[in-house]
Amino acid sequence: MKKILVLILAAFLVMGLAACNEGEIAVPGGTAVEVQTVACADIATEDTVTGMVVAGGDLPVMAPIACKVAEVYVRAGDTVKKNDPLFKLDTADIRDLYGTLLNTYSSTKSLLDESVRQSKQTYENMKVLFEMGAVSQNQLDQTKLAVLQAESTRESTLAQLGVKDVVDALSDPVVRAPADGTVAAINVKKGVQTSNTSVAAVVSEIARPQLTVSVSEVLQPQLSAGDTVTVVLPSLDNKEVEGVILSVASAISQSTALYEVQIALPEDLEVSIGMFAKAVFHTDSRTKAVVVPTEAILTQEDTQYVYIVRDDAAYRVEVTTGLIGATETEILSGLSGGEQLVVRGQSYLSDGAPVRITERGAK
Repeated sequence: MKKILVLILAAFLVMGLAACNEGEIAVPGGTAVEVQTVACADIATEDTVTGMVVAGGDLPVMAPIACKVAEVYVRAGDTVKKNDPLFKLDTADIRDLYGTLLNTYSSTKSLLDESVRQSKQTYENMKVLFEMGAVSQNQLDQTKLAVLQAESTRESTLAQLGVKDVVDALSDPVVRAPADGTVAAINVKKGVQTSNTSVAAVVSEIARPQLTVSVSEVLQPQLSAGDTVTVVLPSLDNKEVEGVILSVASAISQSTALYEVQIALPEDLEVSIGMFAKAVFHTDSRTKAVVVPTEAILTQEDTQYVYIVRDDAAYRVEVTTGLIGATETEILSGLSGGEQLVVRGQSYLSDGAPVRITERGAK
């Protein structure tokens, strides 16, 4: 019985081998790999550093005069537009404090305004006489000079009285934001006296935000003011914008032992102060270089190599590399372009090993 079973199994085996010979069951040989045609392209080295978005500058705001504060409209952290109200001065307090001086200013200004008016009237009369030929050009010029002198005297005399800011405050007692930005500090309170010599508020200007990053001593010498930088904003769906280096520190920061770099961002970029962003520095570049995917390159001790496919076999080729980009590496020697490079499956190959190219990788 056992002999019969053995004979039956042997018969099935023979039938199976015959079917293989007739092509009914095909088992392809070789390691499955994906390939890519080696080509020439532009490449640049990339160094990515993370930093923080900061304001283009802090603008101090002071009250024009010393007096009580009637209202405060903002808090630290609020976003403001240029000319938005920050706080309001108490006009009643102003009149009580500067009443006598304001009366003097008003009467003096009236006299000086009249002097300017008369000088202008004289000049207009002289122009008519000049057109009639009754006076000379020199006489006309003298009356025009008299107008300028009267205006200058008015401005300097009123300035010496020191109440122009008081008059302006009475006309508009609201102190406003000097630019678009964020209120970094508000140092005044309702009903409390404020001074015209201390900072009442600070507005961090965001009309032109900046990115501050810190770089290593290796990267620092390769950066210069005016260089362009690619900036990636993760908080804005990885939006990419172009920045410009404003300054590169020449001395390291004592706290980080790195060099601080200031990067100007586009003026119309809508970002918030404190956002994190990535600066991508392209410090060197090549045009029409032989480039391959970095992942295709293997390393053994100090030797770098790749595999190329020729006649259904993989062959090891030693290469010398150059610039390294985000995903690609420059090849200085070993490849010239046009080769079928193994980009997946290379780790399982040996020199001369048979391969089969998968459909996705075939090119």
